[in-house]
Amino acid sequence: GAAMMKSDKQWYQRRVRGKSKWEVSFPTAGGHSKVTGNMRVQVHYYEDGNVQLLTNKEVEESVQLSSPAEGAAHIVQFIKSSETAYQIAINENYHKMSDTTFKALRRNLPITQSLIDWHKLQSLKVGKDIMNR
Repeated sequence: GAAMMKSDKQWYQRRVRGKSKWEVSFPTAGGHSKVTGNMRVQVHYYEDGNVQLLTNKEVEESVQLSSPAEGAAHIVQFIKSSETAYQIAINENYHKMSDTTFKALRRNLPITQSLIDWHKLQSLKVGKDIMNR
């Protein structure tokens, strides 16, 4: 059997999309079940710029099936703990990147320490072109 989970959340200046695919192979006669999962997350961060992070992780576990109810509980627990650990790791990495990598990617302010009004510069150029004709 297989299960697909999808999530899409948006915060101010950040959009996060996640998709997980889980497959469970059941043995014909009790024993252990093989659970494999592929978790994908896309983070789109924008603050006067545009940075994207796309990551995925594959996990696998052998889950004991002593009874159907207990086996299902073990499978759900494995999926939950895998998703939680992956999300925590992404959040920790994201915060580290916010303090280092994202700041390095941002354009520094000019010597005036204020943002450039690109629309104003374009209109000045158009005005200058008209006067030169």
